[in-house]
Formats: sequence, C-alpha cells, structure tokens
Amino acid sequence: MNLYRIACNGESDFHIVTSQYADETVRYAASELQKYLLQSTGAVVPYFSDRCPMRGAEIRIGPNVRGTSNAPTIPDEEDFCIYGCGQHIYIVGGSSRGVLYGVYDFLERFCGFACFTQKIETIDSHPFLEIELDSISNDPAFEFRDTYFRFAFDGDFCAKNRSNTSLGDLSIAKGGRVKWYNFHHSFCDLVSEELYFEKHPEYFSEIDGVRTKNSQLCLTNPEVAAIAEKTLRRWIRENPECRVFSVAQNDNQRRCTCRSCRTLEEKEGSPAGPILHFVNRLADAVREDHPSVLLHTFAYQYSLPAPKEVVARDNVIVRLCSISCRFDRPFQELAREGSAAEAEFVKALYDWQHHATRLYVWDYAVNFRNYLQPFLHLHVLQKNIQFFKSLGIKGVLEQGNFAYGGGAACDELKSYIISRLLWDPNINVDDEIHRFCQTVYGCNAGDKMEQYVKIMIAACESAPLTIYQNPNASYITDALVEQSEKLFAEALALAESETIKQRILREYLSVRFLRLGRTPLDAQGRKEQIDNFFADVKSFGITEIRERRSLAVSKQIMLDSPYLEKHEGYKLYYIMQ
Repeated sequence: MNLYRIACNGESDFHIVTSQYADETVRYAASELQKYLLQSTGAVVPYFSDRCPMRGAEIRIGPNVRGTSNAPTIPDEEDFCIYGCGQHIYIVGGSSRGVLYGVYDFLERFCGFACFTQKIETIDSHPFLEIELDSISNDPAFEFRDTYFRFAFDGDFCAKNRSNTSLGDLSIAKGGRVKWYNFHHSFCDLVSEELYFEKHPEYFSEIDGVRTKNSQLCLTNPEVAAIAEKTLRRWIRENPECRVFSVAQNDNQRRCTCRSCRTLEEKEGSPAGPILHFVNRLADAVREDHPSVLLHTFAYQYSLPAPKEVVARDNVIVRLCSISCRFDRPFQELAREGSAAEAEFVKALYDWQHHATRLYVWDYAVNFRNYLQPFLHLHVLQKNIQFFKSLGIKGVLEQGNFAYGGGAACDELKSYIISRLLWDPNINVDDEIHRFCQTVYGCNAGDKMEQYVKIMIAACESAPLTIYQNPNASYITDALVEQSEKLFAEALALAESETIKQRILREYLSVRFLRLGRTPLDAQGRKEQIDNFFADVKSFGITEIRERRSLAVSKQIMLDSPYLEKHEGYKLYYIMQ
C-alpha cells in the first residue's frame, strides 16, 4: 500500500495530467478532479497534457499518459481502475466513460463527494489529504442502469451517480449515453393501423374470427414482417446516434389468434413464441448492415412466459416486466408463498435465461394512479435488484414519475438510492438515506425527515403494495397520516433556511394528498383545501399527479370521488424516447 499526500494547507505537489490526445470525456474528467479537489482541499492542483514536461508526482487520467505501459487490462467499457505506481496515481477505464466514473469514485472514496440531486451535492473538507492506495477496481452490476425518473435525467446527476439511462442529458463530455429509439411499445409504429387497416386488415390481430383495430400485429404474416423491416431500416438510417431500437408489442392484451399465429403459439407454449420469431427475423435482416445495432422486445403481461424452443438472437434484448407484481416484499419471498403473479414472474426470470443472452428487467417504483402517494419500498427494492444480479440480468430500468414536472413522493431520494443500487446492489441503504436527509434538509430538520422516510418504508413494506392504489390502501392508516403530519410540522419548525423549508413543503404535498384523499366529500372546507393544494402543486412545477392525466382532470377526480376511486378523464400522450 502506497501513501500519497495530495494536499497540505492549500498546497499540492501533484499535477493532473492527461494524454495530449485525450478525448473530450477524459479532459472533462480531469477538469472535474481539479474542481472538486480545490473544493475539498483548498489546493489548486495544476492540470495539463503530457506535452508539458513532468514536474513531479502526477495523477494520470485516462490512457497512454506519457506512454504508460503498466495499465491493467479492463474488460468492459464502464469498468475502471485506480492504482498507485511509484510516485504517480493512475485513473484508467475500459472507455472514456469508465475514466470519468473512476474520477467520481476517487472523489467519493477519498473526499466524501456525493451528488444527491440535480442541484444538491456535498464534499468533505480535507485541508490535509493523504491517501493510502494500492489498486481499486470497480465495475457496474448491470450494463444498462436506468433510473427512469424525471429528476434523474439531469446529465450531471447521471454521470456522478453512474447512471447510463437512455433519457439522461449526457453530453459527450459527460460520457455520452446508449441511446434507444422508441424504446417501449412499438408495433403500432412499425406497421401503422392508420395507414394499413382499411385495405389490409389481415395485418392486424384476428380475435374471435374478426380482424380488429387497437390490437397487435399478425406476426406470422410475411407482408407485416416486410413492412416492419422497411420501417426499422428507416429508423436506423434517420437516427444514427441510436444503438437500440424497439420491436415490441403494443400495450394491450389483444394478440392475434389467427390459425397461423395460434399454431406457432401452441408449438412454443407461449404467446412470446410468435413475438420472438418475428423479432429474430428482423434482427437477422439488419445484422449485416448494422452489426452494432440491438433490437429490444418485451416479455410483458401475456408474453411473460418463456417459449419452449426459439432463442433470441444475440443482437436482441428481451426485457421482462414486473407490472403485475406486488412490491411490499421481495419477489422470491412472495413466489415461495404461492402468490401467483410473483411466482409467474420469478419462473419467467429463470426460464428466459435459456432463451436470451441479453435479459433486461423493467421494474416499477412509483404509484402510477397517484404519483404523490408514498411508494417507499427501498429495502425490498434492494433485495429484488440483488436477485436480478444473481441471475445474471444485464440491464434494469426502475420506472418512476417520468412526467415533465416530476415530483412524486420522495422522487429525489428514490432517484439517488436507485442509481446507487444499480451500480452496487450491496450498498447500505439506511446509511444512504441518512446522508441524503442530513444534506438535503439540514442536520436538524433532516432527523425529522429521516423519521418520516422510515415510517413510510415500514408502512409500504407491511401490507400489499401495488402500482395502482388509492389513499384507502391498507398500508395507509389515519395514525400514519397523523404521525407524518406531526413530523413535517417539526421539520418545518427546524428548517435552517427558506430553501430547506421549500424542499420540505414540496414533500409535504404527499401527506396533504393522503389527508385530502381520505377526507369525506361533505367535509366542511374540503373544496377550499383542494383548491389550495392544487395551487401549491403548480407552484412547485409539478405537471401530473396521475400518470398521463392533466392536473385539471386530477383535481376533478379529487373533488368528485371518495378515495379518488374515479378514473375518468382524457389521457395525455407524449413520446417516451
């Protein structure tokens, strides 16, 4: 173990050095190291390229600095290694993005750096910074790590928490991203019902002997495959920055049951059979011209069970969805007890391992019916992510509130914890919650906010938790609401600044939502309270409190329906890229 004195009393004998041929990401990584070392130590560590002569000990960032020949082999592009050799420190990666991740890891380990939200980060003060270093290697648990929350799409947040989400605002300097095109339900876009149904109803699902609109494609029709291939090739041509293209079922249960589709489905023992045969056909068609392109499809609802025979091509991602599951206890635990949805999902995870080399999971981390209703299953979430890792799942998406205003219950906390878990499923979740609350809400109010988070976690992990529940769900009790209100009152009284007070008030919207959702329709002053509530929702820039429903629709539901059980109202549609 080598000892390196980085800074002492605002001075440093080190220099940060990159190759004169370093790319934009590596140069940015070096500048980030310089910036944060100054914040932590008070020392300006000079940064220059190796065109300059060596002037002493160096922190060498990226490949080929001064012809470095002792760099370890790093197998994957996002892996990195931090090591000492002689008087120098090296931070290298499997790619430039890996180098940037290595810099942030260095700052976390030795300077206490953390990025909690898109606007809030911290770094410890180290006027005297001396570190022991031999070799540190690190690699992500999953190749694709998507914290699918609006608050987590900020490029700085993504890079600093090593999230490579497809919607992250990740410039080249911040490591870039693996961009997907139309990464969700896409059959309706591949073969448009509006263009083809009138003249070619046979392109679409036959249900009870009738070709039907608003359904799926007839996947065994060769003309459908030809049209889909033509569309796919256009997508690839027009979107050269994208690597993954979605060829995935529409979001309904209306699959084709014509004789040809039914025969293939029966042969494969699953509705996934016709889908995977169709996707494989397109994957084979584009492979030669586009060898780096991947196609993505779902194992979702009716297509969740694995087929008997067909195997996904190696340029196909199959993504399993846990939409029917409960989230209050780990999937494995519920499956062992015989809970049907979880047993089916766990079985599918095991079975699909024999039918795809690139298995991903689309998991859920918010109440879509009521974004402001607490959905804090963080310890259960950790166990589920650990389970995915043990199975060799290669990518995980945790879907939260992706609406443009963001702002579901504890969105920022969940975004932070999920991003950390997808890199390392074995972090101490309670420690991270404590650090978050202390930094975001201050030491005094942070204690109260941490208590609130923990009672909500206990509640969410004590009774059935699904993604479509109302304020009369069994885990929400009057006592829980009253205890939460008391903690928020105490936190507000202890807020150290107006900024912190506003952060607390935004989270308090969740408790106000629960209270209003449980208030009888004829209660005195209820309408005025609802008016005030929605005025405050708008003031915090929140654009939806129900998935794809306008605030006006959500307000009317709250006014008219006990426990918000009414679901009418027009739906918003915007593209999830």
